[in-house]
Amino acid sequence: MNVYRLDPVDRGHASWAFSKEKNSVWVGSPTADKARDLAAARSGFDDLATPGAVSPWNNSTVTSCVLDPTLKLLKEGDVVRQDGSEFEY
Repeated sequence: MNVYRLDPVDRGHASWAFSKEKNSVWVGSPTADKARDLAAARSGFDDLATPGAVSPWNNSTVTSCVLDPTLKLLKEGDVVRQDGSEFEY
């Protein structure tokens, strides 16, 4: 199982207004694309977004997504903050 770290790189982007989670997250996922989808799904974005809006977690110019081999305890589907707490809005 891979662990991906997603970090905001453009905090001024308008899409952040629609995400309840705005800080770095770690995701247990087989692929980077699925990691982005999981972060987007758990961030509360759909509840706040206007039609046609794209989650900042799915936008590679707004959020980075890199393998993080230092964190190995996550299972597939886990999405956690830096302190290890899980979230799902």
